[in-house]
Amino acid sequence: MSRSVRTHGDADVGRVVVECDPAEVDSGDRVRDVDQLSPSDRRDFLDAIDGTTRLIDAPGLAAGDVVRFTAYYRVV
Repeated sequence: MSRSVRTHGDADVGRVVVECDPAEVDSGDRVRDVDQLSPSDRRDFLDAIDGTTRLIDAPGLAAGDVVRFTAYYRVV
């Protein structure tokens, strides 16, 4: 299922972390193991997957990035 978000004017849309199927990871995707993240990005990532909203504010992770941990997670 996909959803489109339409905004008008200035919008501050936060990034979230979602679990993804490893089969959906393309060869061109940037995939990193959790231990490859900087300490602050790792902390933000772990806080996000433990949280209910899964919001993430890690400067080293961009939309589309995939992090391999106990599962695969994509930043969207």
